[in-house]
Amino acid sequence: MKGYFLTIVIQLGIGVGIMGQVSGQSDFANENIFEHLQKVEPDKGIITIEQSEGMKDLVLTRIDMNKRSGGVEGFRVQLFSGVGSKARQEAMDVKAKVLKEFPDENIFIEYSAPFWRVRVGSFRHKYEALPLMKKLRKMFPACYIVRTDDIALKELKIESPL
Repeated sequence: MKGYFLTIVIQLGIGVGIMGQVSGQSDFANENIFEHLQKVEPDKGIITIEQSEGMKDLVLTRIDMNKRSGGVEGFRVQLFSGVGSKARQEAMDVKAKVLKEFPDENIFIEYSAPFWRVRVGSFRHKYEALPLMKKLRKMFPACYIVRTDDIALKELKIESPL
């Protein structure tokens, strides 16, 4: 039971921390997640969290680490990877082709010597990337989902759990 409760508290902490960062709100600037959840407001329920200080410190440390990192781990769909003198131009061509069909998607050209890569989307979970990959397979039959650890929080499309 304690493990289940801990999991819920940590996920709430991470979720609320991400929501505040994504939406640009500063509601949590002067309070931590525990203070925010236990705040008494008219016409709203009351939440009481009984947790050891060590656990609170652990959750707050995790939230702080997420705020300081350049991004979070997530997934993208890789469309192209190439090397050589023409790879950069090929990557630009792939980006243009995707922009024409999917103008609302985030498209990234990445260079990590000697590879040029084109990746699309910013997803927190792999299953969220699957629908886009299925659509892209019509144009790029060899595309696949890759894990990345540099997705900016503002790029994620997060639905508010609250």
